[in-house]
Amino acid sequence: MIELDKADTGFGYMVQAYKIGGPYMHWISIFGMVALAVAAWKIFEIVAKKQFSLKLLGLIKMSAFLALAAGLLSQVVGIVMALEAIKEAADVSPQIVMTGAIVSFYAPIWGLIVFIFAILLYYVLNEIIKAKVR
Repeated sequence: MIELDKADTGFGYMVQAYKIGGPYMHWISIFGMVALAVAAWKIFEIVAKKQFSLKLLGLIKMSAFLALAAGLLSQVVGIVMALEAIKEAADVSPQIVMTGAIVSFYAPIWGLIVFIFAILLYYVLNEIIKAKVR
């Protein structure tokens, strides 16, 4: 049975949850890294080059929504797979069902975290650029 170590806290707990969350966690992380890379580039342009363009800013927003969508998709796929396994099994304990249900929330939570930070970056940078362009 898959369980997080209750004694482990902080970073170790997050790493365990990431591993248990499945392959969609990697896609969500990639979308988050794309958002961060574009945001870093835009901040570099604003601070160092004194350029204020909205070019590429939409990539941050798109990455945010793709991270959210990937998280939700992973949960749906995981629940469908779990329901198929339950249907095939003769006897399934409620503890196993609930453990699977809990695990199905790891990727959507990660997707929401990435979404929140990326969308905040998008709107902050968007407002800074719009204020300077006016």
